Amino acid sequence: MDTCKEIYTRLLQVVPNLRQIGTYAKLSATGFMDLHVDILNKKGNVWRIALAHNYKSGGDVIPDPDMEVTVNYANESAQAETYQDTYVYREAIDDRSRKEMNEFLFMWLGNLVDQGHKSVESQLKQ
Repeated sequence: MDTCKEIYTRLLQVVPNLRQIGTYAKLSATGFMDLHVDILNKKGNVWRIALAHNYKSGGDVIPDPDMEVTVNYANESAQAETYQDTYVYREAIDDRSRKEMNEFLFMWLGNLVDQGHKSVESQLKQ
């Protein structure tokens, strides 16, 4: 199975109701940071979403990490587009950078599955 299909599978394990989300959802797991899911753009079967853990520092909300992901429902794949944390911002500008971000996204989603994140709040489609 290729990485983008594996990412899609894990993403839907973490957020099984992703297609029903209107604009955002928040997932929680005891002892771990909440996961925020924002729907940024929908064009048919291709969606751009953001996944983020956030913490507060000096009154500011800091994403760590925050990734934008393209989800293609038609071919059941997903891939990283951007990555940011407290110190760095990166875009997938070539095959190497996309591969590195996809590897991180795959690992992160696996951790989220293992941690048992469950939806606690969401704005569903009307």
